[in-house]
Amino acid sequence: NDVENEGTILLGGKAPQQETKLHQALLDFFPPFCRPVVYAMIVVALMVVLVLRPAYLSESHQHTVAEVVNSNPNECIQPPCFKPSKNNVDSQPGFPSFLDFANKGRIDVSYDSRSIRINDERVLLLGGSIHPSRATKLTWGYALDEIVANGLNLVTIYVMWENHQPVPTMDIDWDFLKGVQYEGSTSPNSLKWSLASAIRSAAERGLFVHLRIGPYECAEYGYGGIPEFVPLQHPNMSMRRPNLEWLEVMKSYIERLLTYVDDNKLWAYQGGPIILGQIENELGGNVDPEAENFFLINDRGDFVERNYVPSASALGLRNATLQDYADWCGNLVQQLAPNVTWTMCNGLSAENTILTCNGINECADFLEHHGQNGRVQIDQPPMLTEFEGGFQIWGEDPHNPSDYFWGRPASVMAHDALRWFARGGTHLNHYMFWGSYNRGRQAAAGITNMYAKEAILCPSGQRHQPKFGHFQALHRTLASVAPILLASKSALWNGQRVEILNGNFQWEYGNDQLLFQYQADEHSRDVVSILENNANISVIARIGHNAIFLDPYSSILLKNGIREFDSSSLNPRFQAFKRVFSKGQHGPKLLDWEEWQEPIGAPSNLPATVVADHPVEQTSLNVDAQVYSDYAWYETTFHMDTAGQAASLVLETQRANGLSVFIDDVFVGSANDHFHMEGPISFSVDIGSIDAGNRKLSILSESLGYHNLIGRWGGGTKQKRKGLTGDVVLVLSSGKNVSLVDGRVWSSFPGLHGEAISKQGLSRRNFEKNLLPSTSTTPTWASAVFDSPSYEPRIQGLYLRLTTGRGHLFLNGYDLGRHWNITTNESGEYTEEYYFLPPDYVHSDGKMNELIVFNSLPDSGIKADLLVSWTVATDSPNFQDEIDFPNACL
Repeated sequence: NDVENEGTILLGGKAPQQETKLHQALLDFFPPFCRPVVYAMIVVALMVVLVLRPAYLSESHQHTVAEVVNSNPNECIQPPCFKPSKNNVDSQPGFPSFLDFANKGRIDVSYDSRSIRINDERVLLLGGSIHPSRATKLTWGYALDEIVANGLNLVTIYVMWENHQPVPTMDIDWDFLKGVQYEGSTSPNSLKWSLASAIRSAAERGLFVHLRIGPYECAEYGYGGIPEFVPLQHPNMSMRRPNLEWLEVMKSYIERLLTYVDDNKLWAYQGGPIILGQIENELGGNVDPEAENFFLINDRGDFVERNYVPSASALGLRNATLQDYADWCGNLVQQLAPNVTWTMCNGLSAENTILTCNGINECADFLEHHGQNGRVQIDQPPMLTEFEGGFQIWGEDPHNPSDYFWGRPASVMAHDALRWFARGGTHLNHYMFWGSYNRGRQAAAGITNMYAKEAILCPSGQRHQPKFGHFQALHRTLASVAPILLASKSALWNGQRVEILNGNFQWEYGNDQLLFQYQADEHSRDVVSILENNANISVIARIGHNAIFLDPYSSILLKNGIREFDSSSLNPRFQAFKRVFSKGQHGPKLLDWEEWQEPIGAPSNLPATVVADHPVEQTSLNVDAQVYSDYAWYETTFHMDTAGQAASLVLETQRANGLSVFIDDVFVGSANDHFHMEGPISFSVDIGSIDAGNRKLSILSESLGYHNLIGRWGGGTKQKRKGLTGDVVLVLSSGKNVSLVDGRVWSSFPGLHGEAISKQGLSRRNFEKNLLPSTSTTPTWASAVFDSPSYEPRIQGLYLRLTTGRGHLFLNGYDLGRHWNITTNESGEYTEEYYFLPPDYVHSDGKMNELIVFNSLPDSGIKADLLVSWTVATDSPNFQDEIDFPNACL
């Protein structure tokens, strides 16, 4: 029908003109006396055609349909149906694309000790983590294209519960924010930006999917992805522990999520791209069964509530353990999704789940110990779900951060990757491949707006060179040798010491150099070798008759003795780039700046203000008021007997919190803690000399993110607190200390006043109507407008360069997350000065864009400008393989 319709349209548009020309040509060519004979011959010919037409066209039409079917292996035979994207995975033997299996019904996923098996064939899986909750519709698509371009065939996705249900008054919504590009649009395409459409768009590019459903995800995301209201609704609950309330909460959420995936037919057994699921995340840590209200366990393995048992030991009951909880998680997904292959990572695991590794360079050791469960490469495949790339903390030195690590050079990471594959690995997933940005309130304690800056893609989605090119080369090499790796036994325990040239130019066996070899069988001529140097010096190794130079801490992959990839050798063209800026006279302009003051304090006459004999903890205050904000105001009064005394305030609060102090509506000082931690802390703020009489004290609290850790590595299992959480003490120079939490009246206001007047979205129109012009002693709301510049968002980024204050950014009503002009400890450079403006949030219809900047720190003004930036190829290497190399990423 399509062929016939196209022909009809074509003929309908062209036939009259062609008929006229043909008729005129006949008249011009034949003399008048010949024309009757010619016309008769034409009539006879037409009659012959008409007689033969049915058989001829029938055969022709059948042939056309057959050609269409044979030329389109992705024709949908059985739903769900996936239309291949222009950019899709380059399928190779042992390294398949999802499109090899799409549109043909059920896909069987299993595993053995070597690898995941798809339709009973071993496969090599190379993946990258990207989070749709941190993306936009357009940037998600761009990032998927880059995953394909980098040589991967798997995308790993976290589902952040908080992103789909930030407040308790709304039901779970699996859609994401769509942006101004789609406002008012009725096009089905423009409206599809949901968890399901994100997964489908990966499938259309040939990417398999590993779906990590949590509900705890970690991910440097506030509360690890769990909504802040959940522990408030269950104050006695311990998250990620075997107690009744948590298991009920978790089961309810998981049921909702799995039903959604089922309904959208996204599992492999339904014909969808999700070949793997993960339940829970990095389970382990110290426990307190009584304080965390653990279940008891009877001899049949059943959970028994502690509160209903007078004497547990007399009844033969024991405390439940984290392993019991891990087993419960495995049983839960087995009951709800029995046809799915499930994983658990980096810690305890259930019997029916594959244990996978998360690590920096520890995963080779993980393999040598067969994982924490002792089963990896025994009856479970070697999988690396988080090949770590680092994250960034405000104010930290990139080369010596206080927690974790900032990033790793490509050469170092490639060496660790090859050590993994040398010992049998057949799955590796980059965490992150692309981090994007922490918009709104997503960032965990102390974590920057940019997420995973040192990943293969920059947060803006631009290629992070030379890392992108180096790993593209590695991925392509691994895919090309996949059949050999998969057909061979693991070389885990078969690493051979190799000869190296010593200082006396003699050959001797080295202690830190190993050779791992893979050969499909003894009759095969093809051999893949991975030679590694784990010493901090260069060496020359001898393999057979070949002498091979190895840099310190490097690995080389060879096929049949020919070097295919060297972890330490970067192709110069991957470094031959420079960054270009379009700004100033030639760039976009911010116009019509206006500033207004954020009203100070918590007036008791406002309906949202809570009046009590103590300041109300910030999270409880905001959640109870249905206010979704990083901020809260506190207010009380105190009396000074004598004038001129120097004074300070000691304020008991929590880690990753900032406090700004105002006396009689005048800013007097601030303090903050911005580390990637949680727990109580005290700030001391010098407030100067105070006049005698009654004084008004106002304090603005600013959460700098909830810790992402829960139940492990220092993270608690209960509510994470913010704001004023203890005493407030006035310390006088006379030596007198006065507690201000002594029963006197405190007013607590949820959120910011500027947020309260903007229920329908932040806009300068609201500020003009309701707020006073700014002063140098108050927090400020500032706004500017700009025309959308002309740029290509696939390769160019639109950025706001902002180097003043601390607060949140908003573009056309969308919260872009935290900004801060804090500098690094070592160099004095800003931790982050460029803030990416997603193309989805920028008008393309001629409307002016509105930028709003909230600044919690008074008297810092606004220093900001817009620019477009991208990278271009050059004739010589410019970008070095270094952590935080200038301008490699913005």
